[in-house]
Amino acid sequence: MLLFYCAHCAKMIAAADSESTDQIVDRLDEHITKCPSAIFTYEGTSNVARRKLGGLRSFLEERPAGKIRLH
Repeated sequence: MLLFYCAHCAKMIAAADSESTDQIVDRLDEHITKCPSAIFTYEGTSNVARRKLGGLRSFLEERPAGKIRLH
């Protein structure tokens, strides 16, 4: 499982290992519409989740004008 914590509003967003990168990004984008100052910290609670973080970081770096910020 991937856990994202919004440093601005303290909301936690959990993403199951079975969720695709697109699904995770959609959920983070949805949160950003409600909380425009969102900056996320994150942790992976499984090996699958930790591997997925690498792919997620690459995906976000390639997005034009991306608003999702991971720290």
